[in-house]
Amino acid sequence: MEQSLKALASELLTLEINTIFKENTTGAKMPANKRIALYDIIQRYRKTLIEYGICEKANGQPPSLDGAGNPKFLLRFVGAGEYSFYEVKRAAVHGKAYYEKLQTQMQTPEQLEELKNRIQMLYRIERQSAVMMGLFKEQRHKLDIDNKQGTTGYDAEFNGKGCNSDYDLYPSQKGSFVWNNDISLAEMNNVDPLDLTSEQVTNIRKAWELGTQQVLLQTVVQIDGDVTSYLTPKFVHLPKDFRDMVMNFHQSSTNEATAHWSSLFKVVADLTGKAFSSIFGGGK
Repeated sequence: MEQSLKALASELLTLEINTIFKENTTGAKMPANKRIALYDIIQRYRKTLIEYGICEKANGQPPSLDGAGNPKFLLRFVGAGEYSFYEVKRAAVHGKAYYEKLQTQMQTPEQLEELKNRIQMLYRIERQSAVMMGLFKEQRHKLDIDNKQGTTGYDAEFNGKGCNSDYDLYPSQKGSFVWNNDISLAEMNNVDPLDLTSEQVTNIRKAWELGTQQVLLQTVVQIDGDVTSYLTPKFVHLPKDFRDMVMNFHQSSTNEATAHWSSLFKVVADLTGKAFSSIFGGGK
């Protein structure tokens, strides 16, 4: 109970409001099955990496070449577990190095800004993939998987076995579903859900909602009253009428979120009483 209260209290210390520019939004909620939510996240990352010309999906053939004449990074996993996110993270790092070398070749400020936007997106993919890798590492540690290799819950046939060549997709890691999620989409609906903490679910939700969309404005409010707002170049370069509309929308969202945050904080404090106070008072 105390650990849950500490986690909740920690989450309430900071409020973050993002205004995202997104076309063709469906308004759909995050899937209840967090395995599927993780699949949605990594599929967006893969799609972006492919659109950027950095990667391509393995198809049994050597990869094609990128704009610099180097082989593209091959995406060999199809799941949404530790190995898949590690692969995507490596691809993002590869892409950053590729784009950073291209910066001196940009001929206009607009081209340079677009390149920098892509580099920032690759940083996000790298960071979020690392967070998801940490989630699965915690699962392994909790189940003591590393010391139980070969038993239920661990796929001992990893490292490419089952592939016909160095350019094939990796097969589903069926034996790892207890702690991992490097399985097919169909299998994700037919195995037990991941045992996740509230903080891990929050991290998945944030990554799912943000995806690979561009943030125009961000405001971060600290419990001590400090407020930090960030403006992106894309927002600054919007037409004035559109910029005013976005700013008004962001301000309205910030006011509403702050009011809700304050109310929630008060409710939690009232419900937990001395237990909640002791968290901030060091148990005195």
